[in-house]
Parts: sequence; structure tokens; C-alpha cells
Amino acid sequence: MEKIYLSKRDIQLLLDKLDSVRSGEPSSCTIIKSDAAHPIFPQTLRRISVMATEAQNQYLPGVSPRLHLSRANLLSLLETLDKHSVSAIRIDDADVFSVPDEKYYVDRSADDFAPVGDMSSAFSRSRGKQN
Repeated sequence: MEKIYLSKRDIQLLLDKLDSVRSGEPSSCTIIKSDAAHPIFPQTLRRISVMATEAQNQYLPGVSPRLHLSRANLLSLLETLDKHSVSAIRIDDADVFSVPDEKYYVDRSADDFAPVGDMSSAFSRSRGKQN
């Protein structure tokens, strides 16, 4: 079972993107979660694309896993956070957790900046090619 953690900021961003699309603005309604090194809430996947959708939920595993979250579930996760509790919903083989920002965004060391293998981590850790 995969575990995916979304902060309140993540959830609100996805809802805002859906609202933009409703208003006719271009938006992909997607965020990329690549935080397997989070000290408290590590994703079980190295990277996953989380997409907001008006349609039903769906988890698509594979080399580039994707999670489609419906507006209804995004609102449900946000409502639970507004009640100051952590919640989870199960979508296929994935558990999606909502976490308050103050618990998710904690102080982290430079080593926890990005997961190993991520392009930005190579440069932030001075291991990438630098000119």
C-alpha cells in the first residue's frame, strides 16, 4: 500500500487550479510530490504526480505513477484539516493523507532538501556538474 502525504497548501493549490480551469484559464491541475526524504511524512514513492480532476479518483501505478483526486475528495481532505485532524482516504492501492501545514513544513537539514536521484538534489548537494 502506497502512502502519499498532501499538505493543506498542496490541497488548496490543486483546488485553485481546478477553479482556474473552470474559469477558462489554462492549467494542468498537477503537482509533483517527490519528498521521500521527509523526516516525518515520507512518501513511499520516490515521485508521484497528483492531479486534480472533476471526474472520479484513480491511482495509476507504474514507472511514472499518477494519482487523480476528485474535487469532492480534495474538499473532504481540506474540511478535515480545518477541523484540526489528520485524515486519510484510500484510492485503489494508495492511502492519501492530509497533513496541516504546520506539521508538514518543518525545519529540515540541507541533506533532506530533495530526494537522492532527483536532479535538483544533485546540484543542491554539490554532486552535479557545475560550471
